[in-house]
Amino acid sequence: MSRRTRVTIEAVISAVLIVAILQWAGIHRVLHELSRTQLSWFLPAIAVSVATVPVMALRWRLLLTAKGIDAPIAWLTRTYFVALFAGQFLPAAIGGDAVRAVELGRRTRDAPEAVASVLIDRLVGLVSLVVLALAAVIGGGGSARRPGVVAAEAAFGAAAGVALALLFSSRLRGIVARTLEPRPDGHRLAAGERFYDALHTYRGHSATLALVGALALVVQVARVGVIWLLVRALGLHVPDSVILLTGPVVFASLALPVSLNGIGVREGVFVYFLHGYAARPQAVALGLAFYAVGTITALGGAGVLGARFLRHGIGAVRPRTRIEGGESAPDLPGGGPTIPHSGDGATAPAERSTRA
Repeated sequence: MSRRTRVTIEAVISAVLIVAILQWAGIHRVLHELSRTQLSWFLPAIAVSVATVPVMALRWRLLLTAKGIDAPIAWLTRTYFVALFAGQFLPAAIGGDAVRAVELGRRTRDAPEAVASVLIDRLVGLVSLVVLALAAVIGGGGSARRPGVVAAEAAFGAAAGVALALLFSSRLRGIVARTLEPRPDGHRLAAGERFYDALHTYRGHSATLALVGALALVVQVARVGVIWLLVRALGLHVPDSVILLTGPVVFASLALPVSLNGIGVREGVFVYFLHGYAARPQAVALGLAFYAVGTITALGGAGVLGARFLRHGIGAVRPRTRIEGGESAPDLPGGGPTIPHSGDGATAPAERSTRA
């Protein structure tokens, strides 16, 4: 299935879900709750969300430094903003993870290491969600023992454990890598023995992985803090333990290939987890407010792209789906095609196309 087809299906599902949820909760009541948003709490929520981007860029830089790849933190931060923008506004063109892999690969001309760093960064983030979920369950009291809560926390916890176990298994690492690696328009950005080695050698950097995991946990806690601020902005009275319990499931739901950018699914999670603490319109309004904060944060990428356009022209801002000059190697059995050296037809140097 092509990326455009998948995105179209997800968009239809999102539309059906959000319409059904708004009708169920009452669209006028939801709008009423949103109209009561206090900017004194909403603006700090945006500030915290924006502040997490440099931390995520630092996390990525640590992974690259462990492999001897030098990339300035400022450049990585700008690239992260562009990735957020692409994932939020251009999902049919190229996904956020693919943007990071392509941008880094074009800069370093090392496709295997670029894709490996993005994939490891994603998986470490998933593990940090599991850690946060465990902490939430331990401190969640009675609300943590609801069947739906236990099932949700256990499901993505098990998924993270299995993914990491398979990824760091010498025999099975290729299966997980081929399944989880970002693929714009169905194209593999990296393939072959070097790609799997690039992934697998992170096993020898346990100190770096631990530090990256700690930073990932900081980001997840900050995102829970965003929800906490939005709860206050909407004038809701939800216990902190419930907010902590809800956060990891909301974040995990955004990564599910079910709806477009989690639209509809996110609101449903808030309705279920806040049952007994917030009315349906309030829970749906909280989901929409959280989506609004993420969208505003992603607009930082529009500023980066605007600066690139002014400096380098339209060629520097069009979506890239190939890595020019990346090294390729024979595939392992069952692998996909290697990276074409001809790239995507761009004539500008890779360095210029990725600098803002």
